[in-house]
Amino acid sequence: MNRILFCCLMVCACLMTATSASASWSALTAVSTATGIGNPSCAAASTSVVACAVMSSKSTLNVNVHSGSAWGAWTSLTGAIVSTPSCTGDGTGHVICAATASGGNLLYTVYNGSSWTVPAKVATTLYGPPSCAEQSAGQVLCVGRSSTGSLLWSLYNGTTWSKFATLTTKAVSAPACSTDNSGNVVCAVFTVGSATLVNRFNGTTWAGFLNIGGLAGGAPDCVSVNSGGKVACFAKAYNSGIFGSLFNGGTWSVSNWPAYGGLGGTVNDNAGCASQATGELICGATGIDNAFYGNVYNGTAWNGWLKVGGTVSGSPSCAPVGGGQMLCAVRGVDNKIYSTVGP
Repeated sequence: MNRILFCCLMVCACLMTATSASASWSALTAVSTATGIGNPSCAAASTSVVACAVMSSKSTLNVNVHSGSAWGAWTSLTGAIVSTPSCTGDGTGHVICAATASGGNLLYTVYNGSSWTVPAKVATTLYGPPSCAEQSAGQVLCVGRSSTGSLLWSLYNGTTWSKFATLTTKAVSAPACSTDNSGNVVCAVFTVGSATLVNRFNGTTWAGFLNIGGLAGGAPDCVSVNSGGKVACFAKAYNSGIFGSLFNGGTWSVSNWPAYGGLGGTVNDNAGCASQATGELICGATGIDNAFYGNVYNGTAWNGWLKVGGTVSGSPSCAPVGGGQMLCAVRGVDNKIYSTVGP
């Protein structure tokens, strides 16, 4: 299945550079006049509610909620941050959004379905943005890079955080972590030589780093395929194309990670993907023409990149919004946050 998947990626790759109809994606529309820095991060709180966060121009955490039909207002929370945020659902209707605070601590807030908690800090020394993912219902793992390239991690149980521990490695990128929807979190980083390292956490221990090769730049993006522990990780190569590898959910070994396959196209950042149904993915990406493109993996093949439009920058963040659709948020070249729902 893995090799078939990435053969399909190769077939539809050329569509990213072509002008295509937007199909059933909604028009890319500014959420408000508020502006942000870097990439936004979004996660589903419930079937139709998506919570998002972005770093504001004043280096605070700006948060907003899409109710399934409309956005609320951006709210600036207290506390200075120095990185883009990472948001994840915890499997119980809450969304945790975290960022690196000035001084390197982890600053986090929780959306409980109706309101955001006052941001609090967890003591650590992060260097760059964290990545957070649900480990199991009510449990969230957050991982960040240290100044020496090791990974620092802590597990949140809904009330308290474990003391940040060190996972020795040599990361040259921020991590990207995703639940596998089977009680584990899979994380990826780029290492010296631009290869990709992956590791899996089961709630207690790490399985060990695997080098799955490749030649990547920027930051990885990993997402659960919501089927049998499968997780796909995507990377932007130095030729500005998007490549991906799909872990098949079996034994933790390099043989269960196929070689990177190319989605192709020419992009200015990595894809942002999420699962809206078992075995399916919806991805968004920003083309070299600064337009937003969407693509769907239906469990068998990719439908091809469709040009939705807009003038955007960076990597989108996508989250399921009900009805088999995805909400994707992305920063415009004017620094406003734009969103689209589809397909």
